[in-house]
Amino acid sequence: GMAGRRGGGGGAGGGVATFKLPGGRLRHGEGEVEGLQRKLNNKLSPAVGSLRHEWECGDCVAQWCRPGFEPNYYPYLPAHVTKPKETRKVYVVQLPEKCFFAVPKNLKLLAVPLFELYTNEARYGAIIASIPFLISRYHLNLESKS
Repeated sequence: GMAGRRGGGGGAGGGVATFKLPGGRLRHGEGEVEGLQRKLNNKLSPAVGSLRHEWECGDCVAQWCRPGFEPNYYPYLPAHVTKPKETRKVYVVQLPEKCFFAVPKNLKLLAVPLFELYTNEARYGAIIASIPFLISRYHLNLESKS
C-alpha cells in the first residue's frame, strides 16, 4: 500500500497526520484512467524525462460515495441518495521493478505494510484501511533480493 502524508505527526506544531492516496478531480470529458495517469504524473513523476515511467493502471477495485456534505464515504450508494456529492475510486497501479518518485516538499511518501493498514481505520481512514481486503483476491508475488 502507499499513502501520502500531509500535516504534522505530533512534532512541534502538532496536528494529526492525514493520509491520502494520490489522485484528484477529473477534467471535463476526461476518462478515469487517463485522469489518474495525469494526476500520478503531476504528483509523483520526476521532472527529468529519463526518470519517468508509464503508470500501468489496472482494475478498479473499489468505489466510495459521499452522499452529501458530511465527511464520511461509504462503499455503496445509500438507498436514499440518487446522485452522490462525490465518488472516489481505487485502482490497482502496477509499478515497474525500479522507478523514481518526485514528492512535493509539503508531503511525505510512505510505504506502509499491508498488516499496518489492516483494521487500522482510525489512523488511515476507511478507504486506505480497506486496501488489504480489496487486493486479497490478487496473488502478490513478493520477492526478497538476497
